[in-house]
Amino acid sequence: MSAIYGAIVAHRNARYDDGRSPAVRCTVPVISVGNLSVGGTGKSPVVQMIVRLLQRHGYRPAVVMRGYRRRSKGLVVVHDGASIVATVAAAGDEAFMHARTLDVPVVVCEYKVDAAVHAAGMLPCDVIVVDDGFQHRALYRDVDVVLIDERTIHQPQLLPQGRLREPLTSLRRASIVLLMSPTLMRHDVASYVSDDVLVTHVVIEPTTSLLTEGSTSGSIADMIPRGERVVMVSGIANPERFRATVAQLGIDVATILEYGDHHDYTKRDAMSVIRAAQAAGTTTVITTEKDAVKLDAYRTSFDTEGIHFLSIGITARSLDPLDDAIMERIVP
Repeated sequence: MSAIYGAIVAHRNARYDDGRSPAVRCTVPVISVGNLSVGGTGKSPVVQMIVRLLQRHGYRPAVVMRGYRRRSKGLVVVHDGASIVATVAAAGDEAFMHARTLDVPVVVCEYKVDAAVHAAGMLPCDVIVVDDGFQHRALYRDVDVVLIDERTIHQPQLLPQGRLREPLTSLRRASIVLLMSPTLMRHDVASYVSDDVLVTHVVIEPTTSLLTEGSTSGSIADMIPRGERVVMVSGIANPERFRATVAQLGIDVATILEYGDHHDYTKRDAMSVIRAAQAAGTTTVITTEKDAVKLDAYRTSFDTEGIHFLSIGITARSLDPLDDAIMERIVP
């Protein structure tokens, strides 16, 4: 089955490579952030890092994406450049998180090219960042940023046998390759990229914020009473990474509740969280930024029981070469 899948991918890519399937060009530069695999490799924090990089250079970026597991269909404007104008259910958790965290235009659509064209023509932006855009070749991009983790290199099998959507040879299309593990080096991808492609590491760092009406940030010591154990809740593609982050922060976990990726939390789930906290004798629940935007719907129930949420996010930090590599490709 993987051989058949690989042949289909190769045929599709060949059509774009030789121009038989043309890509749509936007009126503003387009930067894609993507990967070769299914599952989480850290695209969301990298998207946010690049948006902030662009803002430092005076650009007005917009984010476009599919809006996976949202309850809506078609094109939805999540943030219009002034405020959030869609619910988390209509937007999807990742898109809503970008809108709330970045305060920039965000558009979701199954066809990312439609989202990009709409953002470029109708919203206040002069550059577009596509979240998970590497396989969406119908949209022309000026910069292709591709994230590579250890599993991509060491387990390079295609779907359905493995987790790769494209083979490693597709890295030849990349403008920039970001290594998401300190153990990976340029030689791990050197045979797939040209010498002029920037290959650099991204430093991933955890951040914490208390989910209150004003969402305050601070240190773990300030937010968790000394000696208190917590309940950990997540519904993401890579819960192992979240567990490792929590352990890295030195948080003592009493109970772990894990759901499927992009889980749509219900009132019953909220009550399960409350019961788990009560059984553990804690008032603190740890979750991810993506889960927090959905669990926030039940804040009244949590507040009534005296339970507060601590959101653990991830920020990406790069060295100056990434800044230079992006700017030289989008500045006329």
